[in-house]
Amino acid sequence: MIDRVIKVSIFQMKQTKDSPVATVRYTEYDEDAKPIKVNQVDYHDPVYFHSQVLEAVGYGLDVAIFTPFCIRSLEKKLDNWTK
Repeated sequence: MIDRVIKVSIFQMKQTKDSPVATVRYTEYDEDAKPIKVNQVDYHDPVYFHSQVLEAVGYGLDVAIFTPFCIRSLEKKLDNWTK
């Protein structure tokens, strides 16, 4: 069971020609809730991006999302996924 609040942060970044759908940083914690690892992944497939974020939240990882797309729609999706 996860004993801490899971944080999901979404930031809008400027889109460039080669921008991914999202760049996501996942923070892993040890049993004492101390951060032990941060992984950063660039996603180019929106379906894969959505599934990976949902899975990470389910595992208790903090997620920071950087995307050039509409933050509001992503916030709504995350809200629906995590109910």
